[in-house]
Amino acid sequence: MLSPRPVSATSSVYLDLFRALAALAVFSSHVRQFFFVDYSHIQPQHLNVFVRIFYFLTRFGRQSVMIFFVLSGFLIGSSVLRKVHEKRFSWRDYSLDRAARLYTVLLPGLLLGALWDTIGIHLFNATGIYSAELRPLGPNVPIYQRSFLDFVGNLFFLQTRLVPVFGSNSPLWSLFNEAWYYVLFPLLVLFLIRKRRIYYLLLAAACLFVLREQTLGFIIWLFGCVVSLIKERRGPLTWLFISVCTLALAIALPFGNDLAIGISFAFLLYWTLQLDRPINSVVSNCVKSCAAFSYSLYILHFPALFLIRAAFTPREHWQPDARHLLYSAGISAAVLLYCYLVSLVTEAKTPIVRAWMHATYIAINKSCFRDARR
Repeated sequence: MLSPRPVSATSSVYLDLFRALAALAVFSSHVRQFFFVDYSHIQPQHLNVFVRIFYFLTRFGRQSVMIFFVLSGFLIGSSVLRKVHEKRFSWRDYSLDRAARLYTVLLPGLLLGALWDTIGIHLFNATGIYSAELRPLGPNVPIYQRSFLDFVGNLFFLQTRLVPVFGSNSPLWSLFNEAWYYVLFPLLVLFLIRKRRIYYLLLAAACLFVLREQTLGFIIWLFGCVVSLIKERRGPLTWLFISVCTLALAIALPFGNDLAIGISFAFLLYWTLQLDRPINSVVSNCVKSCAAFSYSLYILHFPALFLIRAAFTPREHWQPDARHLLYSAGISAAVLLYCYLVSLVTEAKTPIVRAWMHATYIAINKSCFRDARR
């Protein structure tokens, strides 16, 4: 069985940097789409170099999700392969670890999203903003996607398949993909190396049936796993430069698609991980701090932005003049602070939640065993 490469301290910082930048790219794209007119509707007097750069840098929301998939494949895939290689893989431990990571943020995120949507619908829906589709942010209609069934469906990662995303929180679509990739990958690995192969194959086939058209995203997820298996090979920095240019082209060109972005980012990730020069501790700590709430930022920001949009600019989008760009900077700072503060009592507590879940599982098992012996 192939074993993944170890991740050095320097590589860990680069991984955190990619996570933080991808989360910020998703967030900034939503800020721009919520508050500003489309590029084609900018009035000539507001169109300048700065505005062009602003619109260019805030157009990479979906592309950043593909980057998240590759990073997830690298981190989770390598963890699974390492434990399987060392004969330490346990479905119990793996499931509890993944559940702790996902639910520590997702459950509060769903509840907070419900709160912000309820406030927005009751106070600011006179213009029908919560009763219309979120295009170009998605086809969802928040006011009709707030039932208890929708909540439970999102809690069990069935959004976009059996239920819509909950409320206005459109970014939750990608958690359906992630959660099912977490289940599918170990099944495929165990199918290849263990007995009872038909058992694992049937379960993997069931996951693929659930995923269906999202299977392409799993292929992109696997690119990260492949990177983790390639042993370290030194190469000239020219290749790093080429990989950056390749990713930039895949993202920027109109015909760049999800697969091209996944391949080009995996290429960049591989060459970035070859860098071993120590990183300044101040820079390293700053990057880690930003990455530490990237998941919270992804889950929490959308309903909060929607509420602000409904409250202050319900009828029309802004032109990108200096005043409104300054407004958007203030809104962005406020929402970033909100996500960071919530992350301190959610995402930052993931290790504690993980330990509690493991202890609770063991305690329940012991209790059931004692009851069975009586």
